Amino acid sequence: MKIVSLLPSATEIVCGVGFASDLVGLSHECDFPESIGHLPRLTLSRVDAQASSSEIHRTVEDLIRNSISVYDLDVDLLKELNPDFIVTQDICDVCAIPFPQVEAACKTYLSAETRIISLQPRRLEDIWQDIARVAEALGAPGNYAEFRRDVDGRIQFIRDKIKSAGTKTKKVLTIEWIEPVMIGGMWVPEMIEIAGGETLLAAPGENARVADFNQLGEIDPEVVVIKPCGFKLDQLLSEMEALQRAVPWKQWTAYKTGQVYLVDGNSYFNRPGPRIMDSLEILAACTHPDLFPEFLEQYKEGLKLGRELLKIA
Repeated sequence: MKIVSLLPSATEIVCGVGFASDLVGLSHECDFPESIGHLPRLTLSRVDAQASSSEIHRTVEDLIRNSISVYDLDVDLLKELNPDFIVTQDICDVCAIPFPQVEAACKTYLSAETRIISLQPRRLEDIWQDIARVAEALGAPGNYAEFRRDVDGRIQFIRDKIKSAGTKTKKVLTIEWIEPVMIGGMWVPEMIEIAGGETLLAAPGENARVADFNQLGEIDPEVVVIKPCGFKLDQLLSEMEALQRAVPWKQWTAYKTGQVYLVDGNSYFNRPGPRIMDSLEILAACTHPDLFPEFLEQYKEGLKLGRELLKIA
């Protein structure tokens, strides 16, 4: 069996249900697990991923305005690999290669036997069901059952610990982009609820929304988690000046009490696959650090306290 994955979360799902050795090609962004690093890449982005958040936003807007895809697909390599399965997505043309582009390439260059598995997650249960569909399609539904038991157990652990502690719900804001400021939507509000928080400026299943300075000034989050989509910590750290300008930090309780966190947004929160559960544990630790010190320790490489780094005058 030969599998091509055209987005990072799909690669992590395929590996998570036991088919890493069947992968033959990946997107340019697939970087986890490390064991897949040698595989050929079928996509290329027209956006400089190392640019600032404002530059990336402008470039993407220009491409969309001119009806140009953000991504190129190497159809010659696709034809050469001739996969049995292609795992892709049909929810965000900015996050990965658009589904119609993949579908057209398959019809033109591959046999009718090639099966496309398209992921469309908007909420937590959608993520788990996408993993179930991939496992089922690849012939290993039992592997999903094992994964789901683990997920359910980890979620219950968080809920039980918060309930037994009698801890009050905290107001939580997650920032998914910096210039402009965008608020984490989709599955994130449900994660906040499980982690003992109340979501600000977002609702389950909704796309990330832009929030201006005035809107941000009308709220008072007790916890702020900054996890820009696709940004590793070092790239996020280079955006501190932009963050200082974009947000009314001084009036927020989260800043005053030190509950501002910077998170590796390339690895966590923005990839709807197995590591969403890791992201939930990070969120629980950020919301209630006194209850989950083990998670702070476990994920310390992808998590930093933001108050001192912001250096607000």
